[in-house]
Amino acid sequence: MSRVFICLWLCLVAPNHFASAAPAVSAEEPQLIYEEDPSSLVSDIQVVIRTGSAEESVGKQGLTNIFSELMLRGTKKYDRQKFQSTLERLGATLSVSVFHDQIVFSGEVIKENTFEFMKLLEEALFQPKFDEKELNSLKVEIINQISHIKNSNNRLGGLAIRQELFKGTPIEKPAIGTLSSVRKLQMPDILRAYNNVFFKQNMLFAVASPFKESQWKTALKEMWKKFPDGAPKTRRIFEPKVPETLTLIVVHKPKTSTGVLTFAQKGITAQDPERYALGIGNFSFGGEPLVSRLFRTIRGELGWTYAINSSYGAMGSLSYQPGIFSIVSTPSVEFTTKTLFKTLSSWQDYMRNGLRKDELSLAQESSVNSYPFEFESAQKRLGQRVYSELYGVPVLTQEEYEKTLDKVGNRELKKALKDRHTEKGWIITLVADKDVIAAQLAEEQKGIPYESQLKISKIITPAELIQ
Repeated sequence: MSRVFICLWLCLVAPNHFASAAPAVSAEEPQLIYEEDPSSLVSDIQVVIRTGSAEESVGKQGLTNIFSELMLRGTKKYDRQKFQSTLERLGATLSVSVFHDQIVFSGEVIKENTFEFMKLLEEALFQPKFDEKELNSLKVEIINQISHIKNSNNRLGGLAIRQELFKGTPIEKPAIGTLSSVRKLQMPDILRAYNNVFFKQNMLFAVASPFKESQWKTALKEMWKKFPDGAPKTRRIFEPKVPETLTLIVVHKPKTSTGVLTFAQKGITAQDPERYALGIGNFSFGGEPLVSRLFRTIRGELGWTYAINSSYGAMGSLSYQPGIFSIVSTPSVEFTTKTLFKTLSSWQDYMRNGLRKDELSLAQESSVNSYPFEFESAQKRLGQRVYSELYGVPVLTQEEYEKTLDKVGNRELKKALKDRHTEKGWIITLVADKDVIAAQLAEEQKGIPYESQLKISKIITPAELIQ
């Protein structure tokens, strides 16, 4: 992930969760966020396009990823080989990352070749070749990547979660797309998608460099003014479809010795006023390895799982889109349902009682002490400022941050948990052998009336998730 998108799970707030349109951007000059670092030997350039895969139509998932990758595979002036060799000659790198609400082109180049590199970047952004042969080659590569997901239990559990929470929306599938959607994409789709997002008002430039800001303003304006005008797009925000009761889905993989157990429910946005309390609570509940409650009990004391953690970042950095709160563990097959029920009881205790005083103090002290490291370089400071701009939220000073966390007590935490979460509104996915899980569930719930037992709600195969 680009350094611009550092996951700031404790920073940044604004009260509006569901603003309908992106902020207006001046049509007179490009928007630039700049960090000067006279001692740096390189320039770091980010071009952020303010729309992403959420703009795709259902059935066209993967389109944004395809056209963005294709832009770096040749321009009208340079074929792919010449483009890459020129990058190498300049001592530069250029890559792209696609998110549900942004496309981020990330470049780095040695100081002396900075502005020559900018000419090459302009070629890629403004005059991509969109070669039919390269498109077909890229589709084959991406289809192979998607097919390989069947071998990743972690990925499969996450795909099953997205499919349930965001069913019928563009983000029910990952940005890379599916086998069927990628196969259907053709050059007219590519050209239409590119023209729909590459316009002046949709672009944000972020630079950390040893040069003066005035030099960058001149260089970027020359590039930026070549793009057409356009109106800021309306944000597309999709509400997760969270069940009221426990819903267990098994991704059937026969003879799996170590599966993946994932709990998921609605998460929070970057602007959520209760994110500080929830971030502090999650640190000690399941977020921080070794010291968290889940790790110490289920991994350390019981030894049922190889790893376990909880996170508000299951969909990446917090944004305007309500994310996913998840608890993920990798238990040995014989301890799978034991881990499931122990996780549920741990969550119930956390929801009802919050944290102990020592757990709360540890989370606050650790978070405050680590906060300065988010600003230790020009690139990190740039990332903070870009995130702030994209989501309309402030970057706190060290003093402001410490005062904010000091206000979080167990009462505030329990209120936040009650406001944002439920005890039983979970989608649970298990990547495991369905017959083994069915037998374990029956054994673990022997004394519970059948109608009250947790049962498998749905069985799906890895192949179904990537089709």
